[in-house]
Amino acid sequence: MGLFSTVLHIYKRSQADAVKELQHELRLNRNLGSFSKLDISNSNYQEVLDNEVYSKPGIFYLVTPPYGDWITIIELNVNIESPFYLYDLTNSLSKLLNTFALSFHFHDDDVLYYNLDKDGKSLDGYNSNYQYFFTEPADKEEILSQRHTPETFSNVLPATKNVEGLNKILNEGYWSAFDNDSLDEDGVPVDDKYFIDEQDRFEKVGKYLEIFSKDDYPFADWYSNLTKLNLDNCYLLKADK
Repeated sequence: MGLFSTVLHIYKRSQADAVKELQHELRLNRNLGSFSKLDISNSNYQEVLDNEVYSKPGIFYLVTPPYGDWITIIELNVNIESPFYLYDLTNSLSKLLNTFALSFHFHDDDVLYYNLDKDGKSLDGYNSNYQYFFTEPADKEEILSQRHTPETFSNVLPATKNVEGLNKILNEGYWSAFDNDSLDEDGVPVDDKYFIDEQDRFEKVGKYLEIFSKDDYPFADWYSNLTKLNLDNCYLLKADK
């Protein structure tokens, strides 16, 4: 099994506001009404994860302090039969917080998705390999209808970045093959030059947007990179019914 990762980024809002509205949304739409804060720090995080998070079934949310213009929410579902998906909260939190919300879902090392919403409105979505879950080649018009529109990122791009640079990263692989009419009869790129390491793409997008920094994006494989975060200032929320 490959890597699965889902994270939600909130633009220019405080950690306190994010925690408040996250709890509101969890009460309203996930029937979770009891919340407690777990003490986590750079020195004790492994003990907390082992003894309080992974020891029994539960739902947890790690909310980072701001890094540049963004804070990040990570959801941990531990042995839950019907787990939630953090990206389902993108739209509602963007509305509650009156800002941009960007969620990423990295599926089994193979496909990267994102949703960008603002003020409760969907702005853009992305699928790095539209053919991935199909057994028959997707229709060209259907593919075009699902194409990403990175121009919607113009208001959240760092001053030194531009839409064209972001689009170049997003188009590598499947979308370039589609543009070059280089998909075979199964809808798959015909040449190995279109093979892309999706985790590498995920990290490139995060760095380009400077969600953590221009040189690093630890959230593609956040568990392995927890020590890159300032856990002393992170908020670990346990949610119960």
